[in-house]
Amino acid sequence: MRPVTVRSEQAQIHAIIQAALRAAATAPTIFDALDVTGSALRSIQDLAQRPVSQRVMGQANKTTY
Repeated sequence: MRPVTVRSEQAQIHAIIQAALRAAATAPTIFDALDVTGSALRSIQDLAQRPVSQRVMGQANKTTY
């Protein structure tokens, strides 16, 4: 496994945010949009709390908003 760089973590966070913004923008209600953004924040928190060896590209894409 190749070492994880800050750039790859930034790319994962960027992907989470982009997906969440798209989903929130098209959510039928404000409450659904808040659920989406809360879910995205939890995903980012989970990513930040993982040991470095587990932070690999593609993990962020497994979350569904």
